[in-house]
Amino acid sequence: MGKVKTQPLIIVALLMSSISMALYAYRNYANQEIGNGIVFTVLFLFLFGLVLYSFIRNKKINDEDTK
Repeated sequence: MGKVKTQPLIIVALLMSSISMALYAYRNYANQEIGNGIVFTVLFLFLFGLVLYSFIRNKKINDEDTK
């Protein structure tokens, strides 16, 4: 059974969600709501990490398929 690639549309959706989480975090820090800002910062880092992981995984699978 081969490895399954992450769909590009899902990667784009995760990227958009991570950008919106970063904007929410910035808005909360600007309003002195530090607790909410930390939560949205952690969510941003998690979602952006998923984007990077998916991109690297897809690239690695493509490289294995071309060999």
